[in-house]
Amino acid sequence: MIHKTRGIVFHSVKYRESSLIVKIYTEKFGMQSYIINGVRSSKAKTKAAWLQVMSILDMEVYYHENRNIHRIREMQSAYVYSSLLFDPLKSSVGLFMMEVLNKCIREEEGNESMFNFITQKLHSLDQQKIVPPDFLLKFLLELSAQLGFYPHDDFSAAASYFDLQEGRFVEETTHPFIIDPPVSEYLSSLLNKNVNRIPSNARRKLLDALLQYYQFHVPNFSLPKSLRVMDEIFHS
Repeated sequence: MIHKTRGIVFHSVKYRESSLIVKIYTEKFGMQSYIINGVRSSKAKTKAAWLQVMSILDMEVYYHENRNIHRIREMQSAYVYSSLLFDPLKSSVGLFMMEVLNKCIREEEGNESMFNFITQKLHSLDQQKIVPPDFLLKFLLELSAQLGFYPHDDFSAAASYFDLQEGRFVEETTHPFIIDPPVSEYLSSLLNKNVNRIPSNARRKLLDALLQYYQFHVPNFSLPKSLRVMDEIFHS
């Protein structure tokens, strides 16, 4: 059966001589895999640029509930990036986001809220003149809300340690999985959306801590391989 849906390209691998298997997060069916024949041949009708990671597509797809790999009848670009795919810093941030999302999203069913969240974040990154220093911190926090484990904002002078296991601020704890008070206060300011400027060393500590937070709350979550390129953001 043929369906119309939007999709976001997450990953692609070569298949045989000229084809690709592309992992696409669709608005209607969640995460799906599609085989696209002949896309790497000189006579290909499908533009290879449409299948870059982060590309947003309008598609007509064949969908069969019991199949693992589907086919695309037609597709075209739904959004033309002005800078995201060409700016090294923006593309690094975008690829980091996509890697995190790929580790978190496994559902093969539609989630309009999640789909709109991802497209809005990609649009926002594309349209920024300069990537805000706290862009990724806000992304991880907002994504945690989509996934159902947004931190409790109950910071106080007494409860000044953020407990990564419990997802809340506490007075003290018997385990080491906490954020110390100075950095915890910056986290609280992000949750309250009243942050001014977070020092670069505190931003990096927060990024590392939030990724550890994901490890506690997303099954089989592992640290993104693209993490090493993030130093450029936090020290730019």
